[in-house]
Order: sequence, then C-alpha cells, then structure tokens
Amino acid sequence: MSKRKRYVLAGTGGRGTSMFGETLIGDFNDRAELVGLFDSNPARIAGSQVAMGTDLPAFTDYDELLQQLDPDCVIVCTRDNTHADYIIRALNAGKRVYSEKPLCTTAEQCRAIAAAAARSTGDCFVTHNMRYMPACNLIKTQLDTGTIGELISMEFRETLDRTHGADYFRRWHRKKENSGGLLIHKASHHFDILNWWAGGKPQLVNARGGTYFYGSNGPFRSTNCRNCEHTQACDFHIDLTTDERADLLYLGAEGEDGYYRDGCLYAEDIDTEDQAAVFYNYDNGVQVVYSLIAYASYEGLLAVFEGTKGRLELEIRYPTDDVMGKNRVTPGLDKLEGERLTRYSRDGVEQIDIPKVEGGHGGCDPSLLQEFIGQPWDAPRSNRMATLDEAIQAVIIGAAANASIAGNGAPINAQDLLA
Repeated sequence: MSKRKRYVLAGTGGRGTSMFGETLIGDFNDRAELVGLFDSNPARIAGSQVAMGTDLPAFTDYDELLQQLDPDCVIVCTRDNTHADYIIRALNAGKRVYSEKPLCTTAEQCRAIAAAAARSTGDCFVTHNMRYMPACNLIKTQLDTGTIGELISMEFRETLDRTHGADYFRRWHRKKENSGGLLIHKASHHFDILNWWAGGKPQLVNARGGTYFYGSNGPFRSTNCRNCEHTQACDFHIDLTTDERADLLYLGAEGEDGYYRDGCLYAEDIDTEDQAAVFYNYDNGVQVVYSLIAYASYEGLLAVFEGTKGRLELEIRYPTDDVMGKNRVTPGLDKLEGERLTRYSRDGVEQIDIPKVEGGHGGCDPSLLQEFIGQPWDAPRSNRMATLDEAIQAVIIGAAANASIAGNGAPINAQDLLA
C-alpha cells in the first residue's frame, strides 16, 4: 500500500478547495496525490487553482474526468442535491468515493446510491466530522461503558446565531430542492452522531417546522445585498468584496452559473425552515427530542442523555458573531463561551475534562482527514469513519422529518422510506 493514491475533487468551492484540495497537496503528499478537478463552473475551477497554487487537469465533463484520469478516489463536494449523481457514476466506475455531508437529499437518492454500491467494486464513505469531536468521543465511551446505565432518552438542541444561521439563507441552501433543507444539510451531522450514540436504527418520526424569521417575514426585500436599496436599514447587509477568498472562489464565477452568495435573506421564495423540532425513536427503544433554530441570539449546542443510572449533559457555547460587524454582540456573552461535559449519578456530580484540539470544526477536520486520507486504505478503520449505510440512516431521518412537516406533523416510519 505504499503507492500514492490518486484523488480527484468534484466541486471546487470553498469546502472542497480548503478542506480537501489544499490538504491533499500540502499534508499527505507522500501517500496521496490530487490529480484533477471537476466543476460545472469553469470560472470556479480557475479560482480554486489560484487558491491552491496549482495547474491541475480540469474538467467540466465529469465522465471525461473519470475516463481520462482513472483516479482511485473521487471526493464529492458539489451542491447537496447533485451528490447522488456523482457518487453513483463513480461507483459505477468502481471507484472509492468520499462524500461531504449530507450523502444526498432524498430517500429516492438514498435507494439509488445503495443499489449502485451493491453492484460496485468500489465503496463510499461520508465525512461526518462530529464523530471526531473530542466531546462526542467521550460521550460515546461513557454510553458504551454504561456509566449512566442503559440509555433511555436523548435530547439535542443546536442554536445557530444570526451570522452562521443567516448564511444558509443567503446561499443555495435557502431552497429545499438544492439542500433538502437544514434538516438534511445541517442536521444530518446531528442525526448521524445521535445514531452513533444510540447504536440503533431510527423508526417513527414526527416533526414540525417553518420559516419564522427569514423569507417573507422580513420588513423589506431585494435580490442581492450588492444592489439593495435598503443597505443602511437592513441589519443583515453584507459586502463580500471585503473577503478576498470569497472574491477569488465565488464572485469571479457568478457570471457563469448565476450563483450569488449574498442573496436577500428576506426573499419570498425561501422555503427552507429556519426552525424545526423532531421527535423519533430507535429500534432499541431510545427516544429522541431534537430541535434546531437558525436565528438564535447565541451560537450553542446542548445534548442530554438520560440513563437508568444517571445523566450526561454536554453544553457548548461557541463564540457568537454579530452580523458582519453591524450589530453589537450581547455584552457578557463571551464569558459563557466554552464546552462542559457533566455526569450526574447517585455518587454525585462529576465534570469530565474535554481535550482541547486545534483545527477546523472544533478540531474535527484534522483527525477526519488523517483517517480518511492519511492512513493506508487497508489499515483497520475505527468506527468513526461513517459508512454508506450509516450515512443513509442520517439522511433518512431528515427525509422523514421533511415528509412529516409537509404532512402537518404526521408520523413517518423512516425505514419504510428505504423499502
């Protein structure tokens, strides 16, 4: 396994370029080689080449890339609703595939990918990086070793602030046809880690949600921030030309495909929910309450685990941004930043130390990349490397939740969507 593996990157936006492209070139050059790029937008490819300092073979025809370069692995970082097509074609060619989350956006796509994998000599993994968070690993160990007894229920809540949360409503994620909505694009991370912790398969799903802050709820609207007449009045106005990297990777490519990163948050055609609640159970009896809000006053996460012999609580307060420098951050909020893992039992209350790690996504990305790319393909894999079936189970909860919301909260059996 000493031969360097040949990788191609499908999707040359910010995530593909920085997370995978630059890493392949700089950190794992002794065992991995980035040999080509694909994107439907040639201007975006050009920006990625400049950002990485490369002059790699580049293609706007995906099949041509597969045929000419014959890579060992395809890394898929395109828009969410296109993942399935590129994954299936790579599997049909017998390639290994690494897909950014989510695996795909619909139950139909899940079934199609599973069928392609079943007849392929290749394989597929998904970069669910929450499995690499030190706190999430500590929780997994606590649950698996029975420190709170038998797990009965889990509660998971994420609050996205008005910079992070709002960004999903400026870009292509605002339309559910592109992203599956935040219950797939964003929450697939959460559902995957909940599946991992629970050790079961999701069953009956009920959900409610809507767009309560963005979209038609706004006081005024335009097409984009750059040509808006409400620049001074709108708290959410941004100027992306001040971001050199965004200008390189996106602004110069907009004329090619019409993708703008500064779309109006108050556009009336936004149909992605900015708040949702999901209730479901696993086949092993564990119950889950999940909630997501994308316009919160602070950025944070709360995960609670109740067992027969105790309770675990993970509370994280992230640095909370104002809106591109326009709004004041709540005074004193910075004093609450940090993460805390607490175990409650009959023996008392215990604070569990969480290791501090550096790197993207709270230190997750370097560990993920080491396992996906840094180690030999025939090396033993940990259970943190999300398999295709596990990635499907993460998507299918979101798909069932979307169906339940569309049905006014009607219960949906997640596994029936895969039949």
